[in-house]
Amino acid sequence: MIREIGEREVREDFFDLMGELDAGNHFHPDDAKHVEWLGRRISIRVTQGVRFFGYYLDDGTAAGFIAVLFDDGPNGPARGWGKCEILDLGFFPPYRGNGRGTELLGHVEALAREAGVTSLYVSTYAKERMAIAFYGKNGLTPVATLPDVHGPGDEGMVYMRKILSGCGRSYTP
Repeated sequence: MIREIGEREVREDFFDLMGELDAGNHFHPDDAKHVEWLGRRISIRVTQGVRFFGYYLDDGTAAGFIAVLFDDGPNGPARGWGKCEILDLGFFPPYRGNGRGTELLGHVEALAREAGVTSLYVSTYAKERMAIAFYGKNGLTPVATLPDVHGPGDEGMVYMRKILSGCGRSYTP
């Protein structure tokens, strides 16, 4: 079952998973400074209007989540030229690799299309070949790679997108 969740559920059900997604094996849930950092990160995302959707098994077990920022643009001529940006998408290890991520991504894509946004974006660590393959399998195409994002010699970030709607529409001021 996929359902929209609030900050409380993110903290209670997915805190350690979000730490893994945002910091890899550098996140230590037993380190108070790491917990404080991630707590601030979650609060900032909530303040920005990020929406979180949790994937729960039939027995209520939290399996994974996605964090998405919908920016559908202002009212007026630019309406419908917005974007949807995936900030996090992940599952706990026992629930990976069985199609649930595709289901969760499809859920968000349907909401984005319903909102009339033009494209879906995601960035992922360039060394995360499985994540890049996952997004590619789901129709996102690499559009840029920025090296050294996390310091000199770092692989950097791969930016990917999927055009959802509004292609070919002309803009008239």
